[in-house]
Amino acid sequence: MNPNSAYKIAVLTVCLLFISVSQPVATAEAPSDASRFTHSSPGITDLYQKEETGAGDTEETRQQELPRGRISVSVATDLVTLQVLVTDDKGNVITGLRPENFTIYEDKVKQEISNFSAIEANITTVLLVEYRKYGHYVIDDIFIQQIYSIAEYFARNLRQGDWVGVVGYDIKPMILTDFTQDKLEFLNAMRAISYPAMSEHNLFDALIDTLDRTQEIEGKVSIILLSTGLNSMSKHTYQEVLDSCQQANATIYAISLGQYFRAILGSDRAAQYMGVDALGLSSIDLSMADNHLRFFSEYTGGNVYFPRFDSEIPAIINNISALLRSQYSIGYVSTNTKKDGKFRNIKVEVSADVIINGKKAKLKVKTRKGYKAAEF
Repeated sequence: MNPNSAYKIAVLTVCLLFISVSQPVATAEAPSDASRFTHSSPGITDLYQKEETGAGDTEETRQQELPRGRISVSVATDLVTLQVLVTDDKGNVITGLRPENFTIYEDKVKQEISNFSAIEANITTVLLVEYRKYGHYVIDDIFIQQIYSIAEYFARNLRQGDWVGVVGYDIKPMILTDFTQDKLEFLNAMRAISYPAMSEHNLFDALIDTLDRTQEIEGKVSIILLSTGLNSMSKHTYQEVLDSCQQANATIYAISLGQYFRAILGSDRAAQYMGVDALGLSSIDLSMADNHLRFFSEYTGGNVYFPRFDSEIPAIINNISALLRSQYSIGYVSTNTKKDGKFRNIKVEVSADVIINGKKAKLKVKTRKGYKAAEF
């Protein structure tokens, strides 16, 4: 165990024994809310296929390369975009495949691939971060420090040409920074999450809002969700979130917050501190929260992680970064033109002679299971 973890254990144990959890929390003014990602470029931009911005480019030119969210104009409204990860049976990522190696079926009907982007690619991602008040400065500090640690390691993995935005949520989502390639701007946005004033955590509303904003970004896009998985008073239901995940263009990679806290106190005790307005939860609530993160990731073809100690974070961030850069972005225009609102199953097959250690590898495909068609 590293010194930082040992320190946190000691502080947490002493403070929870001798300090009331009703101790007031210092608050900082939250960043101003923004109603949407703001961009000035016309049309949709496939960011990770563009060359790096030259030294002589003007700010106007740079703005024209920004990824587009909800306000963009869709050029192919029936385009279905898949983020596809190919591995062998041991989990090793397979690179270098071409469009002819893939076959896509929608409800058992073969589809023609119209868009294909391979790796190594730059990434376009949004960090969706839960920041809420737990009512005790020690507990709040533990969650905030975990968020900071994730942000710092993630910043180290950013490359020139990557785009990242930050959305924080408590009672509602707030854009802390639009898409940026500036690591300092990204880290400053993450540091704005400091002792929040609100205790609500409306995960369902925030995730649907973020999925909606990323829906029209062409090519590979992801959401890194930093959350306990708990939801307090969202207007949207859990099923509505799953429906949005089924239609999502983005892949969700969820990192559970608070596993360290639960490991130290035990699920039952930790649940009592993780409620809203002194209304404690149960260990069952925490298990359901874990399942929320698990299913959101699974429905979009992503992964979920449950780190208990800070020492696990570098490996998790490295893994997410590798997976994001190793996915294939594949698009097709569905042959089913009905606007019936029904769920359509997707199956992706891959065929390639990949030799590993002298043997032909058995290839596995990971992507979302389908999507819900639009309806009039």
